[in-house]
Amino acid sequence: MKTVEIEECIKDAFEDSMQLFVQTEEYKKERDEINDMIITFRAMLDVNRQLQFNEIVDAITVADGKLASEAYLHGVVEGIALREKIIG
Repeated sequence: MKTVEIEECIKDAFEDSMQLFVQTEEYKKERDEINDMIITFRAMLDVNRQLQFNEIVDAITVADGKLASEAYLHGVVEGIALREKIIG
């Protein structure tokens, strides 16, 4: 029964967990600055290099997403383990 209660409390959704952070002015400003750098750099490239650059940026985005997801999962697991030590 404890497992069901814990599972109900865990939100495995980046958007739900990070919604307040991604709405901050600091985060929006940082993202805008990065996007501006990407757009400026991409404009200096020929079409073939733009496609290659897009692939590189996409690969970085996927890898960063996997890392963030894995970190989130580890945090949840460690949090559950700590909770069990304190309560159990």
